[in-house]
Amino acid sequence: MACPAKRYGSVIRLNEDKVEEYKKLHAQVWPGVLARLEQSNVRNYTIYHCKELGLLFSHMEYIGSDFAADMKAVADDPITKDWWKVCEPCQTPLSWEGPPPSKGGKGEWWKPMDECFHDGHPATSYK
Repeated sequence: MACPAKRYGSVIRLNEDKVEEYKKLHAQVWPGVLARLEQSNVRNYTIYHCKELGLLFSHMEYIGSDFAADMKAVADDPITKDWWKVCEPCQTPLSWEGPPPSKGGKGEWWKPMDECFHDGHPATSYK
């Protein structure tokens, strides 16, 4: 039996001078990054931009049974680390100390958010 999807939301600042670069990058996300996310049971990963606030909001659904192990696999993936190296200069975390994730930094680059509401309808299918 498949695990029900668990939803995650997070937020980070998008540097004003990097908006167009960030959008161009995400118009063509590297296939290896997308493959790793799928292998790590991430579905429906979406990023929104609020220009007025200078924030990015991400949403994803997790369908696996070991979130910590799956996120470690993402963090340890060399293609994903290279992708992060390209994206990190576009972002400013809400709170962070030390090296960025691409260089082994630990913590919450994207600040997790608490879910306040969901309409109760699950996703219809995942493959």
